[in-house]
Amino acid sequence: MSVNMENYNSKEELEAIIEQEIDFEKLNELCEHITNAITEILTSCGLYFRIFSRVKSVESIASKLYRGKYGTLNNPKKIQDLIGLRVILYYYDDLSICRDIMERTFQMIDEWSRNFFESDEFRATKINGVFKYPAEYFNLYTKEMWSLPIDTTFETQFRTVFFEGWHEIEHDMRYKSRISDDQFWKGSEELSRMLNCILANLELSDWSLVKLFEELSYNHYKNMNWELMLKSHFRIKLEDSAHLHPDIIAIFNQDKEIAKQFYKCPRIILIRELLKLDNPVIDYNLIIKLVNNKLVKNQLIRLVCDKIDEPRDSRIYKKETLARLESNILFHLELPLLHKESRTLETEFINSCAIVYKWARFKMNPVFEDMPEEVISYKNKLPGYQLKIQYDVDDLTFHMKISYIDSKHIGTLWHIHTSIAKLDDGRLHFYHMTSKDLPRSISQKETFLKPSFLSDLSNKTGIVDVIRLGNKAVFVTDDNDYSDFYSLIKNQERKLPIIAIAQQLSEDDTNTGQKKNEEYKDGYDMNTFTINGTRLAKVIGQYSHVFMTDRALVSKFAQSFNIPEANADGCICIFWPAHTQKHFTLFTRRMVLESQFDFNRFAFHDEDVYEKAFRHKLVQIIKEDNISR
Repeated sequence: MSVNMENYNSKEELEAIIEQEIDFEKLNELCEHITNAITEILTSCGLYFRIFSRVKSVESIASKLYRGKYGTLNNPKKIQDLIGLRVILYYYDDLSICRDIMERTFQMIDEWSRNFFESDEFRATKINGVFKYPAEYFNLYTKEMWSLPIDTTFETQFRTVFFEGWHEIEHDMRYKSRISDDQFWKGSEELSRMLNCILANLELSDWSLVKLFEELSYNHYKNMNWELMLKSHFRIKLEDSAHLHPDIIAIFNQDKEIAKQFYKCPRIILIRELLKLDNPVIDYNLIIKLVNNKLVKNQLIRLVCDKIDEPRDSRIYKKETLARLESNILFHLELPLLHKESRTLETEFINSCAIVYKWARFKMNPVFEDMPEEVISYKNKLPGYQLKIQYDVDDLTFHMKISYIDSKHIGTLWHIHTSIAKLDDGRLHFYHMTSKDLPRSISQKETFLKPSFLSDLSNKTGIVDVIRLGNKAVFVTDDNDYSDFYSLIKNQERKLPIIAIAQQLSEDDTNTGQKKNEEYKDGYDMNTFTINGTRLAKVIGQYSHVFMTDRALVSKFAQSFNIPEANADGCICIFWPAHTQKHFTLFTRRMVLESQFDFNRFAFHDEDVYEKAFRHKLVQIIKEDNISR
C-alpha cells in the first residue's frame, strides 16, 4: 500500500519512516552487485571509464519527498534513483556504445534523458537512463517491501571526463538552487557568455581528442607501426606485455592492404565481439583474431591466430572489510543413491565414498598434508581450517564436515557437510549441504555452488529422485514414455522439480497430430523446441528433471493439465514437487519470445538471445528453489 506524502508534517517524521521501512545495508549490497556487473561488462570490452555509485541517504530521500514532487495526489510519480551510478567515459563516442550496452543488458524504463540544444548553444553532454533492479540481485533484499513512493529502479548517468567537473558545479550551483536561471545570471550576462565559451571548449576537447587519435592511427599505419596503429585506432585497454605475433607483423609488412582492412574496421565491431567473451584478456593478437573472424576473413591471418594461445584472466577480487556474519545456503541435496542388482550395496558405498573423499583430499590436502590417499576416518584442525571424516564400512556410514576460511574474501567462512549412509529402508542415501557465512556489508558473489564431485557421483553410482537423475534430457516420444512422464509428475515422493519442454507444432503436423519418432534416434532439430533442453539438462540435470515432449503428444499433454492447446504449443512447464504445494508454472512460447530480461548477460552473443537468456532464467529459478528448500 502506497503512502501519501501529504500526510507528513515534517521532514524529521519522514526520515523516521524511511529508516524504519528501508534496509539500507541490503540496498548497499544490491548497489555493489549492480556496480560490479556494469564494471565487469565495460571492462570486458576494454573501455576506458571510471564508475561511482551510491545509495541515496535518508536525509536526501526525505528532502526530495518533503518538497512534494513525489507521492502526492498532484504528483503521484515515484523516486527512481534510490540507487544511482555515474560512469565517466574518456571518449565521447563511447556514450552511444554504453547506451547500447545498457539497453541490451538491463530492462529500461522509459527513454534516455539527455540535453537537447540549438546548433549555436553549448551545454554539458550527458545521458541518463533508468533501469529495473535485476531480480536475481533484488531477491537478496528480504525485508518487507517499502510503502514509500520509491521505485525499484536504479539510475545510470554517462558523461565524458571533460564534462565531469562541470557537472558537479552545475549540480550544486544550478540544479539544487531554487533561483531561476535568469535570476542566477541577472546583471552578469557577460559571465554567462564566458560560461558558454568554457562549455564550447569542453565540447571541442571531447571531439578533438577522438580526432587526434584517428590522425595518430593513420600516421602509424603509414609508418607500418602496427601495434601503435591498433592501439590508437581502437582506443581500448590492452595487455601491453603481449606483443603482436611476428607472423602477423610479417603478413602486414608484406601486404599493407591487409593491414589497411584492420585499420578501417569500425571500433564498434571490435567492442561487440569482445562483449561476446567472458572476461577476456585483451591484447593485440586477440584484436586481430576477432576482427579477422568477423570482418576481414583473411586465411593467412586465421592460420596464425589458430596457433596462438589466448592468455588467461588472472585477476583476483578482494574484499577488505569485516562485519557481522550472515549464513547463506549455496547448495542442498538429499536423495537416495541408485542400487543395481549387479553391484553389492557395500561396493556402491565404498565407490561413492571414494568419489567424495578424493574431492575433499584434493581440496584440503594443501592444508592437511598428512591426509591419506585412501578413504579413512580422519580428523584434523588448524587455525581457520577444520576437517572431520567418519568412515565405517561395516555400518555403511560416511560423514564429512569441512569448515574453512576463504583466502580471497576476508571475513568469509565456508561449511560443507556430506554424508552417505544406509538408512532403515535398506538403501544408501546421499546428503550434501554447502553454506557460507559472510559479513552483511559484503556483496555475495556466489549465490549457488554445486559441488564438483556431484557429476562423478551421478554418473558412476547414480542419484535417484523416483527415477535416475542425469545430465541428459529425457525425450517423451510415444504413449509409453508419456505414461512414465505423467506418473513422475504425479508421484508424491518426488523431491525435485520437473521442467517439461513441448515441441512446437509445425504447419504440417497441426492437422494430423502425427510425427515419426525416427528423428530422435540419431538427433533432432533443436529449433523445433522453444529452448535447448539438452543444454539445460547439462547444467541442472543433477538437481532437477528435464523432459522434452514430442509434438505428437502436445494435445495429450495439454488435456492432462488443462492447458489450452494453443498455449501448449512450444510451451515450457515447471512441475513442482507435491510437498511445495505450488501449482505448476507455465511459460507459453509467446511469453518466451516476448520476454524482457532485467539483466541479460547474453545480449551480444551470436546465438538466439531469447533462447539463451530464458534458459539462463530457468536455471536461476531452479537454483533458487534448491537453496530455499
